[in-house]
Amino acid sequence: MKNKKLIKKQVTQFRVRIRSRHPSHSVLRESTIRLPFKSVIRLGSETVVKDVDVECNTVEAVRNSSSKLLMKQCFSKAGVITAQWYIANKKLDGTILFYTGLDDTHSNTIMIKEMPYPLISKSLYGSRGLGNAKINSELELLDFVKDKDLKNYIFEEYKTYLREYRLHVTEAGCFYTCRKMLKRDTPEDKKFQRHDDNCVWILEENPAFDKPVNWDMVVADCVKALKSLGLDIAAFDLKIQSATDSKGIKRENPEWIVIESCSAPSFGERTAEEYIKIIPQVLTNKFNSQKG
Repeated sequence: MKNKKLIKKQVTQFRVRIRSRHPSHSVLRESTIRLPFKSVIRLGSETVVKDVDVECNTVEAVRNSSSKLLMKQCFSKAGVITAQWYIANKKLDGTILFYTGLDDTHSNTIMIKEMPYPLISKSLYGSRGLGNAKINSELELLDFVKDKDLKNYIFEEYKTYLREYRLHVTEAGCFYTCRKMLKRDTPEDKKFQRHDDNCVWILEENPAFDKPVNWDMVVADCVKALKSLGLDIAAFDLKIQSATDSKGIKRENPEWIVIESCSAPSFGERTAEEYIKIIPQVLTNKFNSQKG
């Protein structure tokens, strides 16, 4: 009896490779998303992957998002609405000078006493609010900068807008969103930022979501932010004015700022479901655009 030749089965579906260190993203690997081309999606990872036809979030784009300095530079150059931000430099005589974000020539100096208090100081590579501080006065800023390497920080004007949201965005728009509301027992000195440890997440279908009337404009600004970074999918945190002013009059166009981007957002069950649905669409659209 002759040996039958082994016929190698042609592969027509390839498992999407997930590059992320975030523990909540393991659910993506368990989902075994498959597509008819070789692909990878990076969620905060800068690992270079070879032998792929298409990648969602390039290494360069992830780096733009990971550094708050690069992120803010991309936002400002693209005209994304964000808080006024500054970099700082300590001169040889100990004098601290501030410069607006895109002042590469350092031609317009700002003295500490002239800064718009309160400020938020942000560590360039901090996450979940680590390394951030609210600075209320010149004295507090002097105390903050005396033992810091200022190259590791940016400073931005603090906005008191009451509503805060996280929008998960692709080039097509927002595919999932939540509102972040502070827990009642949050200490006063922790209220300047919102994270898992001090807030609850309100889904869009909940009446407490309080959707801004200019939501389409807000989403469009997030898409602009996404493109400025070079990302294909990411989350953006925003602060938005309350629906009414101090006199109870409804605002027709509440102001907002894009606080920052996150290319590796934490996943809850619903977030994971939405990403599992959207990832094949994003990769397929990008693959088709590269072909044609």
